[in-house]
Amino acid sequence: MSSPDERFHSEVPEPWRPRFTISTLLMVMSVFCVMAAAGSYLVRSLSGNRGAGVLIFILFTLAAPMLLMVIISLLRYLVMWTKRRR
Repeated sequence: MSSPDERFHSEVPEPWRPRFTISTLLMVMSVFCVMAAAGSYLVRSLSGNRGAGVLIFILFTLAAPMLLMVIISLLRYLVMWTKRRR
């Protein structure tokens, strides 16, 4: 027969704990910063200057996700390359 301590620990599951790495937090913060910048351009375009503000908002909103993915993938590749080199 097992001891009471072993039986108690096997019946109670461990609580869920989030596991985030620094690189994951950096990526999430970068995405939110880009979204906030796009929102800022949208608010500026709605408040007054219709011509230039709308153009900047549209270009930024269309180009930012692709540029962000290119930059993140290049940084990820660079980190993997430097780890392999060591």
